[in-house]
Amino acid sequence: MESGVQSNISDWTRLPEDLLVAVFGELEIPDLLRSAAVCTSWRSAYRIFRRLRLPSPKHSPCLLYSSEACGPDAAMLYCPSTGATFHIPMREPGLRLRSLSPIGSGHGWLVVADEISNLHLINPLTGCHAALPPITTFPSVEGSLDDQGNLIYTFSGKSHEPYRLPAVESRDMYERAVLSCSPSAGSACIVLLMHEPFGELSFARVGDQRWTQIPADDSTGIQPSDAVYSTADGLFYVVRSDGSMHTLDLNGPNPVTTTIMPEAAMNSEWADKYVYVVQTPWGDLLQAWRFRDYSEHADDSNYIDPPVELNMTELQLYKVDVHGQMLVKVDSVGDHALFLGYNSSMCLPINDFPGLKPDCAYVTDDSYDYVNLCKFFKRDIGMWSIAKQTMHSLASTSPPRDPWLNWPAPIWIVPSLL
Repeated sequence: MESGVQSNISDWTRLPEDLLVAVFGELEIPDLLRSAAVCTSWRSAYRIFRRLRLPSPKHSPCLLYSSEACGPDAAMLYCPSTGATFHIPMREPGLRLRSLSPIGSGHGWLVVADEISNLHLINPLTGCHAALPPITTFPSVEGSLDDQGNLIYTFSGKSHEPYRLPAVESRDMYERAVLSCSPSAGSACIVLLMHEPFGELSFARVGDQRWTQIPADDSTGIQPSDAVYSTADGLFYVVRSDGSMHTLDLNGPNPVTTTIMPEAAMNSEWADKYVYVVQTPWGDLLQAWRFRDYSEHADDSNYIDPPVELNMTELQLYKVDVHGQMLVKVDSVGDHALFLGYNSSMCLPINDFPGLKPDCAYVTDDSYDYVNLCKFFKRDIGMWSIAKQTMHSLASTSPPRDPWLNWPAPIWIVPSLL
């Protein structure tokens, strides 16, 4: 009897390889990654699945962060849709999350600056990596060694006196980066970079040897705030902190910039807000104005920086009416959720991800001055209710003073194996 029972037990390691590959296409990313560790035959099927570049289900944005628990060579992903947290190794030799400064994410990839301020593209799930042109290929940057043999950069320009910075501090010049598509597409992927010293725009394709700076004029030379790439027309849409918007066409031999929206006139508190541009599933462009303010907190020996915090105080939404040349106030995104931060801004239907809350903005800290200067401070991270204009903590995450809220700044990423 006992032997008969044993004979009826299914041996999951003997499932046909083609059936396993088909099943893997239906799994969520965490389950898919774990499947490769089941046994030799499952690992083989997983490799075939990866080699065939088969799609997997839509994945909710996850918060990528570091913590003391995962060590210097790994990262953690927290999914607000499912409440799951899982551990991922950082496989690229020499690139540890703790030493990197994320300035953008899109299509499952990160844009990060290393300790000598060079930029890289990394897929944290697959370990794939692509180097971007070095910082010294910007027209105004030169590298040299100081008297102690330390690498420094000299920044020069027509409108300011040359100044020098240590290599690791020079990455503070990067404000954010936006991708046109997955870097796995090679040279079809364009990285649009917003950077200092005076709010320039530069770009590079995967495989380029140098950064190409976009000539500054009234459209592009005054503090670009955010950008989004449209697959519908192949253009970048760039928004500035004054609410004005411009399209950027990088498909020809020379960049072409077109103004599509003048400066907004309904709010004068420019210094206290950050402006995002968001594409909606129904075809509109939105501007999201995130207001923040500094507040004092009680002295605490666990903090290294001065006793101030930067906290979100308000979120205003506007529909971009290009034909009417105006911004139209929006009070809700209905059964959708926004994701705002260093990531490419997103508006997602919660029907695709039932665990997400409707009419909310999931936000991370992306004030690059505050993030870089106050590396060991509490980060402004949470779920913002658009209706109530209040912040709520993310469920199932660490308390706000745990290390993952400090450095590097946590960032939203949509997991992808492509």
